[in-house]
Amino acid sequence: MEFVGRLLTVDLSEERVEQSDLPESLVRRFLGGRGINAWLLAKNLGPEVDPLGPENVLVLSCGLLTGTEAPASSRLHVGARSPLTGLLGSSNVGGHFGAALRAAGYQAVVVRGRASRPVLLWIGEEDVELRDAGDLWGLDSRDAAERIRSELGDGVRLFVIGPGGENRVRYACIMTGTRHAAGRTGMGAVMGSKNLKAIVVSAPKGRPKADPRARQVVRAYLDRIRNAPRYEIYARYSNSAFVEWADEMGLLATQNYQRVRFEGASRIDGKRLIDYVTRPRSCYRCPVHCKAEIEIKRGRYAGTRGERPDIEPIVNLGAKCGLDDPEALLYLYNLAGDLGLDAISVAGVLAFAMELYERGIVTERDTDGVRLTWGNAEAMEAMMRRIARREGFGAVLAEGVQRAARLIGRGAEAYALHVKGMELTAYDPRGALGSALGYAVSTRGGDWTSVYALPELRWDPEEGREWFGTEKAVDRLAAEGKGALVKRTMAVSAVIDSLGMCKVPILSVLCDFRLENEAELVAALTGWEVSGEELALVGERILNLERLFDLRLGAKPEDDDLPDRFTEERVTDPGPTQGMVVDIQKLVGDFYTAMGWDAEGRPTLEKLRELGLEDFAGETAEGGHGG
Repeated sequence: MEFVGRLLTVDLSEERVEQSDLPESLVRRFLGGRGINAWLLAKNLGPEVDPLGPENVLVLSCGLLTGTEAPASSRLHVGARSPLTGLLGSSNVGGHFGAALRAAGYQAVVVRGRASRPVLLWIGEEDVELRDAGDLWGLDSRDAAERIRSELGDGVRLFVIGPGGENRVRYACIMTGTRHAAGRTGMGAVMGSKNLKAIVVSAPKGRPKADPRARQVVRAYLDRIRNAPRYEIYARYSNSAFVEWADEMGLLATQNYQRVRFEGASRIDGKRLIDYVTRPRSCYRCPVHCKAEIEIKRGRYAGTRGERPDIEPIVNLGAKCGLDDPEALLYLYNLAGDLGLDAISVAGVLAFAMELYERGIVTERDTDGVRLTWGNAEAMEAMMRRIARREGFGAVLAEGVQRAARLIGRGAEAYALHVKGMELTAYDPRGALGSALGYAVSTRGGDWTSVYALPELRWDPEEGREWFGTEKAVDRLAAEGKGALVKRTMAVSAVIDSLGMCKVPILSVLCDFRLENEAELVAALTGWEVSGEELALVGERILNLERLFDLRLGAKPEDDDLPDRFTEERVTDPGPTQGMVVDIQKLVGDFYTAMGWDAEGRPTLEKLRELGLEDFAGETAEGGHGG
């Protein structure tokens, strides 16, 4: 098979670099990206490993098709033991860094140990070496990126942390340059714990050239995307144009999920933010170009330049925190990237603190004098800066809502909304039961993107009946069929992450969960003849391995749950979701059945044999490992 790259292993403690070949058999089992990450983590980490200790490993894996002529093949997957959840750390990022790493000849990079001083990992065309980064330590991610480019050239591709990572904020992100974030599960904190400020790649110029048959397959795939009904709206606005729609559907996480409707939704919708766009941008070989540069030219935030957020940061920093000022939102979103903070988690932490302030559980005496009122952009900025540097009350919030609630006490845990320690995303789960189930069972904690239960919002009843046995599977307010639906969408999501492709063109624009077209791309570009259902089986294999890894690290069946707000408090806002509450245990039980797991959510020996995971059979209850 073509495009099987090398494995680069970097030991920071010993300052040693090694290269080896990845077996083709391993790539056929797990593809690349997320799948290879899962295998490398499962082979390297046990429950004794401290997420912020030198024994943790940081893994970067290109997808099977990353950096090829495949459309939207920009993606890189990042993994470690998460300092936020203690379980699988997993984050995915676009831009151009992944393609550059692949062009340099590497499929994956494993970083071990801890450097004795701040360092930069240089990956050049001829050499790989560790360089001193003392002059970069303390800089935010944007300033650090600009200094690196000034010294090494504008053509290099960057992976860099800000103060949040340096100070081991448990949800710190990693920026690819200044625009794209490997945001979730605290991978920036792991990088910071290793004294690794940046990874810099200088890749060979030019792009790989496919043969004529492969180019024909690629052109057909591009045509499908460009001719899709949703192409124009995503190309112009990204998914930021769906904020008002989510509000009307009763899905919008508002004021820490106390409500599902937000009066200011129209002010922060993407159709309003387009006024600040200066030009669209694209990740590597993506025809959708849903990214855009913005500039604020007047007012308090005049001079702000950066990236337009998609729907997740908009809703989280906006509705969830009661903020309806579009310019403040754009400023705070880009500030989060500069500080090296996951915009979703930091917004969840701020909304949690705001509700505590509203209820009198914390006061200005606790918050260093910061008035954490809903929509207070000045307070949000002040606390974000404190969090990134672990100053005062910011040091408490830097721990994430689960740990912060325990530190605060006084009943704060009732308002710490998370699953497995990770803050939740933009949609209120009471308005979309497939997404609710996904939050509960995602292998990386409360999350939507790794589950992508979009058919419940887009597909018609006939498709639901054909795919999942009941038309109610694609009725977002019905419980029936959601186990089968989420099994499929999670497996497909794992495949797309492992191919190194972006979900926006495939799953959002095309809403195609068959994988037949992706199988055709794999065959054309690698020579490996595989079907869509064979790829789906790879996705299921990855999910089961991730599940075993989480169980090894201490996950329990009772962790597959939602906060009481969603299971006990009914929606009160008028609209289609009024009165909704989630029976999460029924949904989880149906999912376990669909996955072929036992009643405790553990993959059975039979299931592991079916998926070719016999080498992990000792981690099942039947195999003799109970925890």
